[in-house]
Amino acid sequence: MERVTKIEWYIIFTDQEVGPHWLHFLLKKGFYHCYLFRQIGDYVYYANPRLSNIDTKIYQSMSIDQLADDLRSQPNTKILKFKYPFDFNNQMFNTWNLVPTCVSVVKMFLGIRARAQTPYQLYKHLLKKGAVPFNY
Repeated sequence: MERVTKIEWYIIFTDQEVGPHWLHFLLKKGFYHCYLFRQIGDYVYYANPRLSNIDTKIYQSMSIDQLADDLRSQPNTKILKFKYPFDFNNQMFNTWNLVPTCVSVVKMFLGIRARAQTPYQLYKHLLKKGAVPFNY
């Protein structure tokens, strides 16, 4: 039995919250880091991959729009809205996700396969797959 459902995610691309990193010279400004959030009932679930863990939060009294406003107040921050059929049978651990980076973790949350290795490559890939800038 095939289990596929469409899940709406909001993916944040930013150069905030990461601090200095030796890889920044390879990355495009505004695309140093990525993380995501989504609405689940009356809650907003937030997941931010870090170097040593995945910072997760559940906001009970905050809407998607309020969280997006807070995030947009940071310079060089872009938000994509992405609704994609998540296939629970999808093999998320594949060659492109071997290195545990913010990009590979976001791809696994989204349930997509992509060759993207940098936040900017992921941004472009998601736009091609139907993501839209979130500017309510």
